[in-house]
Amino acid sequence: MTSARDVILYTRNECGLCYTTRQELRSLRDELWFTLTEVDIDADVALRDLYNDVVPVVAVGDQIVAHAPIEPCELRELLAAALG
Repeated sequence: MTSARDVILYTRNECGLCYTTRQELRSLRDELWFTLTEVDIDADVALRDLYNDVVPVVAVGDQIVAHAPIEPCELRELLAAALG
C-alpha cells in the first residue's frame, strides 16, 4: 500500500529517459519531501503490458502524474501539485 508521499518510478534497464527522470526525482526528493521507489516493468508481465510504450512513468500513490516524454520543469510542477 502506498501513501500520499510515495512516488513510484516505473522504469526499465537501459532506458535513457528513465535514467534522466530518476536523476531529476532524486534531486527533488528533499525539496518536495517524498520517498522514491523504483519498479522495473520488465519484471512483471502486467506492468510491461501496461507501461511498455510510455516508460518512464511517475506515480504518486495510485495516481499517474507523468509519463514519457517528461520535461524536468514540468515534472517538478506535476509532483508538487500531486503531493499537495
